Amino acid sequence: MPVNFEDAAPHQRPVVTAPATRIFFPNLNGLRFLAVLLVIVAHVEGIRGVFHLPNFWHVSTIPLLGQLGVDLFFVLSGFLITYLLLAEKQKLGTIDFRAFYLRRILRIWPLYYVVVILALFVFPHVGLLYFPGLTPQVAPGLGAKALLYAIMLPNAAKELYPAVPYASQAWSIGVEEQFYLIWPVVVYYSRSYYRNFLLLAAVVFIAMQLSWAFTVPWRHLLPINELTDFIKHFLTFFRIQCMAIGGLFAVLLFQHRSRVLSWLTSRPAQVLIWLLLPVLIVRGAEFAYFTHEVYALLFGVLVLNLALTQRSLVSLRTPTLDYLGRISYGLYMFHPLAITLAIRAVGALGTLPNPVNHAAVYVATLAISIALAAASYHWLETPFLTLKKRFARIQSGS
Repeated sequence: MPVNFEDAAPHQRPVVTAPATRIFFPNLNGLRFLAVLLVIVAHVEGIRGVFHLPNFWHVSTIPLLGQLGVDLFFVLSGFLITYLLLAEKQKLGTIDFRAFYLRRILRIWPLYYVVVILALFVFPHVGLLYFPGLTPQVAPGLGAKALLYAIMLPNAAKELYPAVPYASQAWSIGVEEQFYLIWPVVVYYSRSYYRNFLLLAAVVFIAMQLSWAFTVPWRHLLPINELTDFIKHFLTFFRIQCMAIGGLFAVLLFQHRSRVLSWLTSRPAQVLIWLLLPVLIVRGAEFAYFTHEVYALLFGVLVLNLALTQRSLVSLRTPTLDYLGRISYGLYMFHPLAITLAIRAVGALGTLPNPVNHAAVYVATLAISIALAAASYHWLETPFLTLKKRFARIQSGS
């Protein structure tokens, strides 16, 4: 059975600040920033390639960084949302679905729709933001694309149409919103989280296998060729199982599974995870051997240890990392725009030695991304975040 925060050992509970319903995992803001940094590095190299500039996209580590950065975001989201839902269910005896969905809307929708509207209707007409090969493809099918983005199906738009510059990163926001739609119901009606987690994983796995079955040579004989292609690619990026894995670690912590927690938070386990993840990433371990789910499990161990601040061998608790983590949503949504602006700005300086050019693009990208994200956080997001607190039953400070 779940235990109260006060009943758990000090190393096994989050920081709880006044009021008692406020839960804060101090290290996780810094981890959010590291996750978005992985994505930014990958996209700098990818976008430099689009602009026909020297890049390192061919190095297997680089595209892997972007995929793993998103996976880490998913695990973090699953962990935090599940923990908060479990705390609300324990404290209040129920989950206020209306309040939950309103909180998610107020947190996600304002910035999401601003970026989507700009990407679909404004940026294609700004010469400075012309994206080689993709900007001309925004207009065809614009109505259908706008509809899919409007109803929170950017991941479907991603599979059905060419990427929309400056909005294609929003596919992962769609996955998160789809996860949030079903997860409170799963947590509320769940008597056995582990059984429901396995059921969800099995459903996603079977669906993926069925979609892949139609990729064999004889599938062209079937009249649903394009549909199966869509399902196959959609499910490849529909990673709610990674978010469920994050939730699994939240359950372990919340239910105070002391034997498992002691093993996962031991010094040998922490040293292993901090050594293993960089090695796998640097080597560019292919997903044929290390699937999204395997990486999600490794990230789950990492998140668990960082959440248990007193036991963590690594601390990400600094004012700078905390702030960058708080504005990480804006960093994620605006970084493609920042990369393009950085490439244009550095290019305007004239011919530079390639290493200097490369470094300058990274510095400019981070500077512009942080400036845009900070402006978004303080002028766009904060009013909605203030309103969001009115619907909080269990507040999170992370």
